[in-house]
Amino acid sequence: MPLFMRDRVRITRVFIEVIGRRPLPEYFDRDDVEDALAEALGSDGAVTGAGTGETGWHLDVEIVVDVADSRQVLRRLALALVEQDLGWVVLRPEQEPSGRPAQEIV
Repeated sequence: MPLFMRDRVRITRVFIEVIGRRPLPEYFDRDDVEDALAEALGSDGAVTGAGTGETGWHLDVEIVVDVADSRQVLRRLALALVEQDLGWVVLRPEQEPSGRPAQEIV
């Protein structure tokens, strides 16, 4: 296929904040959440940071994908959380003022 007929791939970098506003179950800690998200991401991104505070805990995720695939990756992250009974955890892409619980994304 000639080069001028190919669809253009637009790679984007998206940061997603994973927000837990309540404690995790005793059997599943933040490292376990990080591992589940890393597995869901595969080669499309990485967990790049973590923290805790008065309002809960969070993980920072960075994905680098074609613009058209970014919503699919977000859905994979949400599904990984829901599969661990963590559907209440909020996912907030950087361009959105507030996030949504994982269970609403799947």
